[in-house]
Amino acid sequence: MDKTDTSKGGRSTDTNSSQTGDATCANCGATLVGPFCQDCGQSAEDIRRPAWTLLTDLIGSIFVWEGKFFSTLRRLYSQPGRVARDYVDGRRQSHTAPIRIYLIISLLFFLLMSAAGVRVIGVSISPSAETVRAQSAETIAARTAAIDAAMARRSESRSPDDTPSNFFKTSTCGVMPGPDEIRPSGDLVYSRDTELQIELFQFGAAPEGRALPDTADCRTEFEIGGDPMSLGPPSRFAVQFPARFEQGVTAAAAQSLILMVVAFAILNLVVHPRRRMIEHVVFSLYWHATYLPLIALLVLGARVNQGWTPGIIALAILGFASVLSHQVLNDRGFYRSSWIGAVLRSVFLQLCYNLCIGLLAIALIVTGY
Repeated sequence: MDKTDTSKGGRSTDTNSSQTGDATCANCGATLVGPFCQDCGQSAEDIRRPAWTLLTDLIGSIFVWEGKFFSTLRRLYSQPGRVARDYVDGRRQSHTAPIRIYLIISLLFFLLMSAAGVRVIGVSISPSAETVRAQSAETIAARTAAIDAAMARRSESRSPDDTPSNFFKTSTCGVMPGPDEIRPSGDLVYSRDTELQIELFQFGAAPEGRALPDTADCRTEFEIGGDPMSLGPPSRFAVQFPARFEQGVTAAAAQSLILMVVAFAILNLVVHPRRRMIEHVVFSLYWHATYLPLIALLVLGARVNQGWTPGIIALAILGFASVLSHQVLNDRGFYRSSWIGAVLRSVFLQLCYNLCIGLLAIALIVTGY
C-alpha cells in the first residue's frame, strides 16, 4: 500500500511514482526495463541535471577505465595470447577493447621516443657539420687525395662504380672537399664525398642541412645517378632539410603503423588458414600493444649503451631472444600451438614481419616527405 501525505493542503503524493511509472526511451519510444533501452541501447539517464555532475561522471569513468586498462595490460604480459583468445571467445567485459589499447600504446610509444631523443626515422649525413667546420689542413688533404685516387681508379678500370653509396665520391658534380664546403653565409654544401643514410631509430638531434650546388648539371646528376639512396627527390629534401624530412616521415609512420597490424594479421592467416580473419586482427592488435613497449625498451637500452660495443652486442642478442619468445608464447596462448609448431611459425612470421617493416619504411621515405 502506498503511503500518502495530506499535510500540505490535503494533496496526496505517490512517493514511488518515478519508479513504478512506465518510462519510455526518449530515442525510440520503447518501454524501459532498467538503465538502458533493450531496443536501441541508449541510456535512460536524464541529461537535465546539475552541470557539476559531468565532472563527477568524468572522474568515475577515468578510474573505471584505468583499472580495466592496466589489468588488461598486465594479463597481456603475464598470460601471452590469452586476452586475445578470451576476447574472441566472448569474454570481453573485463578487458579493454583491442583497438583502444593498441591506439593508446602506439601513441605512448611515439611520445616516449620523442621525449628520449630518439628519431624513429632519422637522417645521417657524414661528415658531420662539426667535422666539416673543424677540419684541419691535413684532413682536407687526405679527403682530397682519397677522391683523386677514386677518380683515377675509375678512369683506369673503365668500369666506374656507380653504386648509390659511392657515386658522389667519383662524380664531377659538387665542390672539392675542404673550405669550399662552407659558404660565406655559413651554410654547408653537399660535397662529392658527403654520404647520406636514412635509418630507423637514430639518437640525438637531426643533422644540419646541406645546400646543393645550384647548377643544372649538378641537379641532373643528383636526381639521375648521384642520389645516395636511389630515391630521387626524397633524398634531395633529406639533404637540404633533414629535420623537416624526419618530422614528416615520422608523422606518416605513426599514422601508417596500422598497416603493420593488417600485415601481421595476414601473415597469421597464412600460417593459420582455418581461423577467421577477425580473429587474426584481434590477435594482431593485442600483440602490437605488447610488442611496441618491448621495442621501446630495446631502443632505450641501445640509447644508454651507445658507443659501447659489448653492450650493443649483448642487447642485440637479448632483443632477438625477447622478440622470438614473445612471438612463441603469444602463438601458443592464442592459437593453442605446440612448442615446435609455435617456434617454426614464429621464425617465419618474424622474418616476414621485418621485411614488411623495411618495405613500409621505404614507402614512407618515398611518399612521406
